[in-house]
Amino acid sequence: MKKIVILVLAIGQLFAGTVESLTINKQEFSLERDSYDIYDSKGSFVKFYRVEKDKSLTPVLRLTLKDVTGDCASKSLEDGAYEVEGKTLTLYTLWNRRGKAYFDPYGAKIQKYKVTKDGVLEEVSSYIYVEETRKKHDDGNGMEYLFHLPKNKVEQEKLNGYVKEVEEKYKGTFVFGDESKKLIKSVKEALKRKTKAAWKR
Repeated sequence: MKKIVILVLAIGQLFAGTVESLTINKQEFSLERDSYDIYDSKGSFVKFYRVEKDKSLTPVLRLTLKDVTGDCASKSLEDGAYEVEGKTLTLYTLWNRRGKAYFDPYGAKIQKYKVTKDGVLEEVSSYIYVEETRKKHDDGNGMEYLFHLPKNKVEQEKLNGYVKEVEEKYKGTFVFGDESKKLIKSVKEALKRKTKAAWKR
């Protein structure tokens, strides 16, 4: 009985979302937005469904639009946005932290998809920059060499190991230096555009 009650409470905290239509390269998609407020996490997300010829829906993507996890002293933040330009769908994600969130990520990701006439999403590129923890809290995993160049083979191997782990976890190609700054700036600008568009509605 306890399991059933907990499940009902959890579902009750998910609010019914809005549904809208989007056409990319003559293919129709249905977008479902939902919000959640469970334990110490609050946020919203959007699910992309391809509308088939028989009007059935096939799930193709899920993007977090907003997530705040933690308490007043320690918060992990995630913001997302999407844009359509011609046949291209671009997803933006920004990770940040507040307070004593020493072990939460900071970084950004831009993922581009080309949408075919059949509604297939072909990934064009996926670039990421992620600091998994705050500086000096990386536990020797190689992240420190994002901030100063490796001096020998051992240090280079540690950096390579860190980059490989992050690329596998976040599904993208890691960028460094000026490219990482440009990536973060582009994501922040996209999030600002999303906010402005929301105010105009």
